[in-house]
Amino acid sequence: MEKKGLSAWLERLDGEDGVVLTSILSELNELTSSDETSANQLAKVILKDSSLTTQVLKIANTVHFNPTGSPVTTVSRSILTIGFNSIKSLCISIKVLEIILKDQSSTRLYQIMADALHAAVQARNLCIKMSGEGKEEVFVATLLLHLAETLVLSSGETEVEELNELTADDAKDSEKDRIAEKVIGVSFKRLALTLVKNWRLGSVLQESLQPSAKVSKKAEAVLIGDEISKASKKGWNSAEMKLLLKRISAFTGMNSKNVEEMVREGANEAAEVASNYGNKVLVAMIPASKVISSSVDGDEQDCKEHEPDQKLQLQILQDLTTMMIDGIDMNSLFQTVLEGLHRGVGLERVCLAIFDKNRETISAKYVLGEGTEDWTSKFKFNFVKSRSGFLFQLFSKGSPAWIGNSKFQELNMALTPDYIAVTGVRNFLISPVKANKKPVGFLYADLGESKRDITDAYFNGFRHFCQQANMCLTVLSNK
Repeated sequence: MEKKGLSAWLERLDGEDGVVLTSILSELNELTSSDETSANQLAKVILKDSSLTTQVLKIANTVHFNPTGSPVTTVSRSILTIGFNSIKSLCISIKVLEIILKDQSSTRLYQIMADALHAAVQARNLCIKMSGEGKEEVFVATLLLHLAETLVLSSGETEVEELNELTADDAKDSEKDRIAEKVIGVSFKRLALTLVKNWRLGSVLQESLQPSAKVSKKAEAVLIGDEISKASKKGWNSAEMKLLLKRISAFTGMNSKNVEEMVREGANEAAEVASNYGNKVLVAMIPASKVISSSVDGDEQDCKEHEPDQKLQLQILQDLTTMMIDGIDMNSLFQTVLEGLHRGVGLERVCLAIFDKNRETISAKYVLGEGTEDWTSKFKFNFVKSRSGFLFQLFSKGSPAWIGNSKFQELNMALTPDYIAVTGVRNFLISPVKANKKPVGFLYADLGESKRDITDAYFNGFRHFCQQANMCLTVLSNK
């Protein structure tokens, strides 16, 4: 990179990686800060990212989170399995590791990320008296404490090689900052503080990077967690660790014996976390006292996106049957149906539209897929009570339809331009949604992003989910 200094590196880091990271961070921060957020809203954010979806599902099916071994097939259930408070730190961890450890990462980068993951687990464990939300806030702040350094080292710029040559493995943060100032024109600390502000990474991280004389409990936990990670590499019986254990005892109020057990077990837990992420290199770099086997096969084929997957369809249809028997709430039912259509059937854009109280208009209530961001405001149609009306004909026929297919010529002729104006396609799948034979709305799905042709496989999968949705609604409405 020809230019050096803060502004040049901010411009570089605000590129693709920064956009991906800040996008997921901002959405998760917004959702998890609200008491009104549902698992369905979180699921929608996760489902936007195919690699994140795959990884969350894998982790939800590990022995740690799912000891019974009953398959977890949807993101909505994954959130319930993993826990609402834990899902934010899990998603952030996955994306940070994905962005930093891309392509051919150096040994040094792996070590820094292993240390960060270890420190984050240790810091969270120190927060004995904090709420679940507070613990996860500390975890994320600790994980991101060295984000500026890792982003620079993973940037692929020519200065990275010189930074690696000049920096010793056991270099202190102050020494790293001095070298960075010389090589890239800005210290990691100064770059990190600016990124925290620009990317809105939170007050705990900002305070941890620039602690005052009277530091908060959260920031203190972050700093102690970071020190534990560093001291552990010198040995659990080292002078540095023994001194640190006294500080931890004062922070937690625990006796020295229990503190030592907690810290040693924290390393084992961190290795388990790395194992859950399917990264064997990170596991090996964390000083665990027991052998940790990989819980997730990192080479396992990812679930196929936007192609019919009959096995996954069957699993999610079985989930819907279980939900119907258990009497789960309507929101979870609809979210599962949409996820089944999106991930199982492979339809790119899906929507459930619901009638208003007066049954005069019908508008999007739940949407999923790329390109549906504005559908909740634009996907709205009048219900014309006439035999020539598109929706009137759809509900009169009472079965799923494939618009654009010659077998549904009457409906094709009734389609009006207002539908095409919203979705941009003439070929789509649509089906009435009913409860006790009473129309509730309709399910819509298309391949509008890729503009590929809809096939019989897509239509058959769509029909199965629509039939199951109607059945579930009827049963739930009678309870």
